[in-house]
Amino acid sequence: MPHARKNAVVHVQGNKDTHMCKHKPNGQVFLFVTALCILAMGFIPVAVAAEDGTEILKIIVSEPTKLSNVIYQNSSTVAVSRTGVVAAFYPNKSGAGPNFYRTSTDLGRTWGKEMGAPGVDLPLAGGTHNATLRDGGVLKYLTTGSSFKGEAEFRKAQLEGEYVDGWFTLHSTFAWFNDNFTKYEIAPVQVYMPDAVTTKRPSTGISTWPIFSDKMIQLPNGDLLAAMQGLFKGDSKARTIICVSSDQGHKWRYYATVAYDPQDLNPDLPGQYLGYCEPTIAMMSNGQMICVMRTQYSHPPAEYKPMAACWSDDQGKTWTKPVATQPHLMNISPTLATLDNGVVACQYGRPGFHVVFSLDHGHTWQDRISFSHQVEPALTGQFDLIKAGPNNLVAIGSDDDGLKVWPITVERVKISPACVALTGRVVDERGHPIAGALVERGPNRYSVDDWVVDPLGWDKRVRHGNEHPDRITPIEYLPQLSYRSIQKINGYPTARTDEQGRYAFEDVDLGEYVLTVEGDDYAPQHQHVNVRIQPKPVDFTLKSGQLVRGQVVGTAGQPMGGVCVVLNQRHCHTDPQGYFNWSVEAPMPQQVTLQVYKKYNSQYETLETTVALSQLESQPITLKHK
Repeated sequence: MPHARKNAVVHVQGNKDTHMCKHKPNGQVFLFVTALCILAMGFIPVAVAAEDGTEILKIIVSEPTKLSNVIYQNSSTVAVSRTGVVAAFYPNKSGAGPNFYRTSTDLGRTWGKEMGAPGVDLPLAGGTHNATLRDGGVLKYLTTGSSFKGEAEFRKAQLEGEYVDGWFTLHSTFAWFNDNFTKYEIAPVQVYMPDAVTTKRPSTGISTWPIFSDKMIQLPNGDLLAAMQGLFKGDSKARTIICVSSDQGHKWRYYATVAYDPQDLNPDLPGQYLGYCEPTIAMMSNGQMICVMRTQYSHPPAEYKPMAACWSDDQGKTWTKPVATQPHLMNISPTLATLDNGVVACQYGRPGFHVVFSLDHGHTWQDRISFSHQVEPALTGQFDLIKAGPNNLVAIGSDDDGLKVWPITVERVKISPACVALTGRVVDERGHPIAGALVERGPNRYSVDDWVVDPLGWDKRVRHGNEHPDRITPIEYLPQLSYRSIQKINGYPTARTDEQGRYAFEDVDLGEYVLTVEGDDYAPQHQHVNVRIQPKPVDFTLKSGQLVRGQVVGTAGQPMGGVCVVLNQRHCHTDPQGYFNWSVEAPMPQQVTLQVYKKYNSQYETLETTVALSQLESQPITLKHK
């Protein structure tokens, strides 16, 4: 995605469940009342519509402020005081502790001078954990000061702290800032959690002792709630829990378990199940709490499981069963923020660095802003977001130019009509219309689940940034949104092109979709589209080729989802019905090398063979048990 430009207005969809088009708006006249746009103050145009309109978001991503040249890092954070002062904490170079911070008093648009972090051996950052205290001040988590070479060594190291009678005194500390971030006090933190495991287990992939994760919530009675991740005695997967403090963060006790399950609730989705970790919690306008969590273990491109979400109606004491985010958000280090207008925002990454929004309290997500699509190890994807004003956000993270902070304004508006016609044209490479092509309007997708394995050779690589020249990523491993074939079983709306190659969908709700085009003797194509008022035509130019669709089943004939299928050098996954899809451009290969396996599952054999392209669809591929 190109860099966000100053005061670029992004129109995005509203909640499609709140309005269904009954007929095509025919000649409707709708009025936009535009407020005076004062860019320096961050005002944006406001649209007013009839009662039968639909609600959308208007998002302004303002010009970012560059903090450093660092690209590969995961310790930049933002915090805000009750008076609206925003502080950005960040590293001065890759591979070293975060040493600086700057403050802003105008919602992140301009920033003060760079200041050294308080304490030589306790650089500020190392996580997004902080709390805005209603009675004054900001609580900020500090790094542990541990010196280790990498995650493997960290997981085997001794725990940082002392454990006595269920109380664990962390060697890492908290800092209590004043509202202007000019003064602070530092003190160690005690956590009472007698069921927690205190001996590290490298096989689990996480630190065993529950560690603080992300922003904290202050309840009406003044207590602080903090999300944590870790292991309890007997746990084989990561557990997400809540702890509570009644003394402004000095001592914490176990409060509730948000999510734990040794079994993967979505085995049909690709990726390695870790459990529930890296949680983020937020209080929403409807009185509910929401928690979003990472569930993925490993980090290869497109091998991700989506983040999961659950909700609480009793201030975090009990929680609903976790469900996969919709559409799937990939995949780590989420951060939630709730605005005064009820919009819930979520920052996340790996691959890339993104912010999405929800109008239905986190049940569905929309209107993604992407600051980067780079994969690990070019970009960690572990960044931060915070509410800086009533309807204002500040995001911090890296793109391919360095570490930056972006001010974001989010407004809810109603516009009319609620539905529009979505049109376009399908032609061949010579510009001739393709009649009879089938166009499908499928649901929104963000997940990247398709990539080419190694077409250019491992010598073709690209460097990312000057701070870590040894960190390089093969350019052939950048993942993308995959092609999925049109299938009647899904029931998505379709349209046929006419003799001029034109297609039309009438009465389309404003929102995000994936358009897929298939035609005889052509390689199928797909595009992600965001349908707005007066949408532009969505055109396709198809190349000669064909659709290849096959199915993977188990020994009992049952469809197998989440199976890896490698066709020559193209890697994809089967859908829940076991189908894999391939858009093949001419010249078509006569023979195809085929590899089929269930990654992270030792129960199945790996199938490796060479088959004729014409045979891939002749019968299902059976993946056998060992």
